[in-house]
Amino acid sequence: MLNQNETLDRTWCKENTDRLMAWEMLKRTVLHETSISMTNEELCDTIGVSSSHTIRVLNSIKDRLNAK
Repeated sequence: MLNQNETLDRTWCKENTDRLMAWEMLKRTVLHETSISMTNEELCDTIGVSSSHTIRVLNSIKDRLNAK
């Protein structure tokens, strides 16, 4: 189990941003909040990354899918 100090550690956050992003999406799905829009800025603010992070993640996924 994580303690609060681990989640505030920048190194830990950097290593786990993809998991944090996935958690936010799963949470919204489970709570049936998918019809409520969430901006990129809101998501990035929630997980503590810059607003360009999601763009980099999407480009990385695209590149990996095109490599196959």
